[in-house]
Amino acid sequence: MHSEPTSQSLPPHIDAVKLCQQGGSLSGEVSFVRLERLAEQLCHQNGQARVDWQFELDAQSRKVIHGTVDAVVPLVCQRCLEQVDVAVRADTSLALVWSDEQAAQLPRTLDPVLMESDVLDVFATVEDELLLALPIVAAHEAGTCQAAQMSIEETQVEPLAGEKKTNPFQVLANLKAGSDETDK
Repeated sequence: MHSEPTSQSLPPHIDAVKLCQQGGSLSGEVSFVRLERLAEQLCHQNGQARVDWQFELDAQSRKVIHGTVDAVVPLVCQRCLEQVDVAVRADTSLALVWSDEQAAQLPRTLDPVLMESDVLDVFATVEDELLLALPIVAAHEAGTCQAAQMSIEETQVEPLAGEKKTNPFQVLANLKAGSDETDK
């Protein structure tokens, strides 16, 4: 049963309670331009997230959303500082709640979405799911990053020929030797 029309471009807000009661679905895309918090993390805002959600009432009559949010996000590689495209998939299992008490009673398999009304902010929810799915450190695959090609030996600095290598603890040894002589 498909209750509300869906299009390729997702609406910013939907009546999530109605969709859950009717067993509806929502599929489409959201441009990165519409996801301001996510856009701050990206190299550029060209691209979009693909959303496929099913709305339902579960066995306990909770209003739940199951599905996925997929995107290829252009992040900054932390090794070479160039763009790296990272495929992100957020498997969503959300429950609509109207209080912290309801959220606390949810099983661990459901993440709460705190609602102020029956209307769900689609863009904010998609953005939250993508932000949580981003890697902690973005980097190219091993062996494909320009910075990873440099060997450690190339980055180490060798002392100049004839330059005496100093011991940083020699100063402490000299101080200790000086205090031993004054104690006599």
